This record gives sequence, C-alpha cells and structure tokens, in this order.
Amino acid sequence: MKIFNITHKPIPYLNNDLYTPFQVNCNKNPIISKDFFLDNTLDNISSANDNFCELTACYWLWKNLNNVDYIGLCHYRRYFNLFPSKFSIRPSTQKRITKKELHRNMISTTCINKQRAIIKKDLKSYDMILPKARKMKYTIAQNYIFHHRSSDWNKTLEIVVKKYPEYENSIEKYLNNNNKFHQCNMMITKKEIWDNYHSWLFDILFELRDNVIIPEDNFQKRIFGFLSERLLNLYILHHNFKIKEYPLLFVTD
Repeated sequence: MKIFNITHKPIPYLNNDLYTPFQVNCNKNPIISKDFFLDNTLDNISSANDNFCELTACYWLWKNLNNVDYIGLCHYRRYFNLFPSKFSIRPSTQKRITKKELHRNMISTTCINKQRAIIKKDLKSYDMILPKARKMKYTIAQNYIFHHRSSDWNKTLEIVVKKYPEYENSIEKYLNNNNKFHQCNMMITKKEIWDNYHSWLFDILFELRDNVIIPEDNFQKRIFGFLSERLLNLYILHHNFKIKEYPLLFVTD
C-alpha cells in the first residue's frame, strides 16, 4: 500500500512507509529530492502539468507502478482525516491544522500502522476512500459552467457519450442533477480500480486536448485538472462503487 503525497514545493511533507512524496512539474521546477518519485521519468506527461495538474502523477502511477495492491493520492497540504476523534470536526468537509499538528499526529510508527489498518479494513467493505462530498448550491454541471468555460464542459460530455454511450443516462443523473461533489482527485483504492479509471479518464482527456484551445489564463489553463474532478464523480457513481468518506485535513502554514 502506498499513498502518494503530491507536491511541487520544497515544504515539510510526510515521507514514510505509507506516505511517499511525488514531485510534479519536474520539467520546469528544480528537483526537490532524488528520493522522491518524479513525474518526468519513464512514460510521462510532465510537460503538460500546467494543464493536467496532479494528473501528471496519476498518469505516471497508472503507466509505471506495478508493485502495489492499494494506491492512494493526497496533496502536500491535504490529507485524509482518518482520526476524526483526534481532529474533531463538525459537519465540514475540511479542518485546518498546522504542520506541527500534522507531524505530531501522523508520523509515528504506531500512527502509521493504525492508518494502514483503517484503510485495509475499509477497503474490505468499500471500493474507494474519497474526501467527504461537498454539498453545493448548484449541480456539478452548473458549478463547472459557472467557474469555467461552458464550451469545454459541453465538448467533454460529447466525447464521453461518443466513446462510452452507456454513460449518457449517468451524465444526466450524476452531473446534471447532482450537487454532491467529491473534490481534489484524492482517493485510496485497489490498483486495479485505479488503472481502469485512469485508462477511461485519459482516453477522454487526450481527445479533448486535441479539440480545444488551452486557455492562457493561469487559473483556467488547469482545464484538465478541473474537468477530471467532475469526471471522477461520474465514473464512481456510474459504476455504483461503495464509497467510504473521510473529511480532509488542510495544512495552513
């Protein structure tokens, strides 16, 4: 089991038997450590990180990592809150903590073993561990169109239906009429599910890349990262996966 901690900055990180640092955008940024996994080695799309965000790590892990049974992804500032009793949290999806609190509660051998045991137990009964869904005022489709280009959204769904027509009803149900949103592309699951999902995802996104003009705006050019968050929700709900939700911890400093 490995949870990959995606980073692009030389800040404090978790690096142990469970959490493995993975640096993205390595073609442009100085290498933080040669002990990290790097997204510009082997079969990779590192040069497209500006548009694909953490997906350059997801692609690398899909294509190049074969020796794990369970795989997960978190961010350098976001982690699954597997200990709700330690980090008390109200019905929120995310709790803000300091890096000192994170390290104090998540790096000891005992703590790592407890996290691994929790994850293994969950994945005996569930297909995926995901961030607690955010309940939005609008549907997933409306939310994307409000914050990004509607033409990209429409083209994406056109490609999905063309390649995978069995998803047409699911698009209506889970994107056009659903306001619960699992964000951040964070997950923990079996490697087989990881591989099947990313094969489907990149098949769609690579065709979209060939049929759109990438925005020049520094925020909007992260187009494929934003779209993938929505497509993950479509995929898991279409397949009726059993989901275990955890709130997130967000490191503030």
